[in-house]
Amino acid sequence: MRTVRRARVIRERVTLSAMPALELTDASVEIRALDLAFGTEVVRARDASAKAPTVLVIHGLNSHVGNPNVRALTVALAKRGARAVTFDLPGHGTCVDASGTDAQGVYTGKEEVVERARATLDAVGGEDTAAAVSICGSSLGGALALYVAEVLRREGRWKIERVVLINPLMKMKMSLPSVAVGALSLLARFIPRLEVSSRPTDVITDDVTGPDIDPDAQAQCDADDLSWKKGVTLRTACGIYDVVGANDRANALVNLSFEVPILVLLGARDTVVIPDEARDKAKLAVSAGGKAEVRIFPTAGHSLTLQSLAKREEMFDLVAHWRWK
Repeated sequence: MRTVRRARVIRERVTLSAMPALELTDASVEIRALDLAFGTEVVRARDASAKAPTVLVIHGLNSHVGNPNVRALTVALAKRGARAVTFDLPGHGTCVDASGTDAQGVYTGKEEVVERARATLDAVGGEDTAAAVSICGSSLGGALALYVAEVLRREGRWKIERVVLINPLMKMKMSLPSVAVGALSLLARFIPRLEVSSRPTDVITDDVTGPDIDPDAQAQCDADDLSWKKGVTLRTACGIYDVVGANDRANALVNLSFEVPILVLLGARDTVVIPDEARDKAKLAVSAGGKAEVRIFPTAGHSLTLQSLAKREEMFDLVAHWRWK
């Protein structure tokens, strides 16, 4: 008989502090690319041991490996003793795929993401890392982290030590029947770049109820030329519905939590995804005997990296050091 635990939901108090720009490099850290046909970065301390824990970071929609949101996280992980490895999702970053099918702004789906995750881990594994990895994903990357973690776990080539989900996309705000998604996917073969919605972003109503955002850090992200700044294309939308639907049908977070510890980090003022969806799934996982924990940052929006310094550093610490107890 499984022991029923109360969901461990911890609400954080806000400590406002000075807001320096995101730290995108450091003298103690080396950043290099892998020899692959898509954008990658390996970020680690220069004096890191061969046994440094590996964290595979999966970025969100419109981002890429060098986006300030992503780079700040990978540098922070490296400074905390981890080897952070990340790769561009299809349709993101430089789009240098030799096949010629990788077009910026056109995300092609979860299967290609799994292939890129395998290739990236193989390239790193050919150096000196053990066959064990933690997976961290944000937003769409959170949905993909759940999917990739389960696929790799079943294959048995890597031990998935833990999964960290940062404001993960768990449910679409507009529900569509599967037949409609299928029809749109067919249409997307002919007009993949048709923009069907605006670029997702937090809604800021006022300084009191709006999310805690570091304006200098936001400016760094806004100045990034490789981030996709246009709307969501039809092919991308179909790919997002596909992975969210697959996770929902598989009850992915709950079922994976029986095998792999999962940490869910949420911004209570996130208006891009629905924070309650991930929180409720984690509660369900714990009540069923799974290993899941939720931390809520009450003034944060969709990007936990853009919070004020104290909260940002706390988030980095959790991603680097959290373990199930």
